[in-house]
Amino acid sequence: WEGDQLVGGLYGVSIGGAFFGESMFSERPNASKFALIKLAQRLDDREFHLIDCQIYSKHLENLGAQLISRSEFLDILDVAMDEPTYVGQWKV
Repeated sequence: WEGDQLVGGLYGVSIGGAFFGESMFSERPNASKFALIKLAQRLDDREFHLIDCQIYSKHLENLGAQLISRSEFLDILDVAMDEPTYVGQWKV
């Protein structure tokens, strides 16, 4: 947010201890990056196991993302599904 104007953000789906990112947007430079960083902090506070960014990119790697194998993804997902799901709209 910049004052009352939404200038960047992202949305996705939370299931158990996993967050599946769907899309990001930015009306100001770096606003979506800031939103992703804030999301990662919030998910870390809630002890989430995974943020699924769907597609690997150098840009996401620079923000801390790691490319993992399908089998590692499924192992992490198996653990994450044992966690409770946070329901509702999240706002920072």
